[in-house]
Amino acid sequence: MKKKFTVKLLDWNTNDNKRIMPWKGETNPYKIWLSEIILQQTRVQQGLSYYNKLLKQYPTVFHLAKAPDGEVFKLWEGLGYYSRCKNLLETARMVVNERAGIFPDSYKGLLALKGVGPYTAAAIASFAYNLPHAVVDGNVFRVLSRFFGIDTPIDTTEGNKLYGNLANQLLRKTQAGTYNQAIMDFGAIVCKPQLPLCQQCNLKADCVAYNTSRTNILPKKEKRIVKKKRYLNYLVFVYGNNYYIEKRTGKDIWQNLYEFFLYETNNQVNWNELLLAGLLTNQLGIKDYNITKIYNPYTQQLTHQLLHGQFIVIALQHNPTALKGLLRVNKQALSHYAFPRLINQFLDDAFAH
Repeated sequence: MKKKFTVKLLDWNTNDNKRIMPWKGETNPYKIWLSEIILQQTRVQQGLSYYNKLLKQYPTVFHLAKAPDGEVFKLWEGLGYYSRCKNLLETARMVVNERAGIFPDSYKGLLALKGVGPYTAAAIASFAYNLPHAVVDGNVFRVLSRFFGIDTPIDTTEGNKLYGNLANQLLRKTQAGTYNQAIMDFGAIVCKPQLPLCQQCNLKADCVAYNTSRTNILPKKEKRIVKKKRYLNYLVFVYGNNYYIEKRTGKDIWQNLYEFFLYETNNQVNWNELLLAGLLTNQLGIKDYNITKIYNPYTQQLTHQLLHGQFIVIALQHNPTALKGLLRVNKQALSHYAFPRLINQFLDDAFAH
């Protein structure tokens, strides 16, 4: 059954796989690494434009290594999971400074790079060097779970070990890169999460899930994601034509991106002039101001967090001491700084006219 799976999968890849992506067939480890980091937790449709944009701006690892952080984060803006961008820069500089710009050519060496886990290391190793390491991502979990009828949850230690071992047994060792690309494409095109194309599948005759009507319940997960709600109240201080912003540096969401003055609360606040007066005067010592506008809340869904963003624009009469640690940036220069999507939504509305 295992041998038949591999043969039929590669037959499908040769005869029916029409999926075109700029990094398919690529053997340059820099380009493969760049595409794989972008595609971590990102759909191909969204990641494609970022790949092209970053590769055009930084055609080699040397270009990326010497690029200013702020410039790269600005290009990454909107892609999310910004720790990937931080790791991208750190790895590029390590490869240039410690390895003369040459990427490791072994699975173990690739695994030692910042931001590179087992999946990414296997992808680079097989695509760039045709090393026999099977990739195991969401597509692979799904295809294997359905075809072999595996009930073991994919988000457990036991599941990771089981699927990893099975994936490596199925791998065509002499065509590692081709096989890995084929199974990922198959999961994206045919064996999709919802509404898989079972009638068009050349594996359906031997697929346990299809033959036992379990396609829609496999693969299984053990843990349920608990989504946390956060209430981010942004005081958008304006002094003349200048806006006060600061960089997020803590180990939290949006690290290294910019934001306005943040006042986070445990619950949603219905802001009014009286509440704002207490906050501004008592906590920040700001007395001379005008509340320009209180915007309706914006929301952004992250993997484990639902963010509520409230923006309150406050015109200042002078430059207050409480804000001396923030950057003062004129309206036109704001576009040079990388902001999270939630704040860009506000900026689009605020500067729409």
